[in-house]
Amino acid sequence: MLKPPVTLDTLMKEWSQDKIVDGTELEKEILKISHLHGKYLNIMSHHRVLCRKMETDYKLMKGLREDYYQGHLTKEEMEERGWEPIQHVLSNPQIARKLDTDGELNKLLLKRIAHGEIVEYCEDVLKSLNSRTWDLEIGRAHVLTPVTSLSRMPSS
Repeated sequence: MLKPPVTLDTLMKEWSQDKIVDGTELEKEILKISHLHGKYLNIMSHHRVLCRKMETDYKLMKGLREDYYQGHLTKEEMEERGWEPIQHVLSNPQIARKLDTDGELNKLLLKRIAHGEIVEYCEDVLKSLNSRTWDLEIGRAHVLTPVTSLSRMPSS
C-alpha cells in the first residue's frame, strides 16, 4: 500500500491502477471506494501538513535572510548557518532581488509547491471517487432492475 510522503509521479502511477473499474463486479467496486477514499485522504492530509510546514519554514528563512542581507546577524549566527559574512549592507530593492534569487529560499518554495501539487491531485482523485460512487450505484440499480418481458410490453 502507498504510504505518505509520496512523489507526484508515484501518486499518478498508483491512481492509474486504482482508477480501473471491473464492470462485472459492481458490488466489489462499490466496497473498494471507501478504501481508496481513505488512502488518498490520508496522503492528501499528510502533504497538506507538509505544505504548511514548508510555508512556515519559508517565512522563517526569509526573515533570517533579510536580517542577513541587512547586516543584522551576528558572526556566530552566520557561522552557525554556514553563511559567509556580508561585505556591505544592501538597500531594500537589492534585498528584494537577492531574496527572489536566494537558493535556500527557492528550495523551500519548490518543496512547498511540490506538496501543494500532490494535495491538488488528491483532491481531484477524491472528487473522481465521489463521482464513481454515484455512477456505480446508478449502474448497479440498472443491473438489478427487473426488465419487462416482451409479452408485457405495450404494442405500438
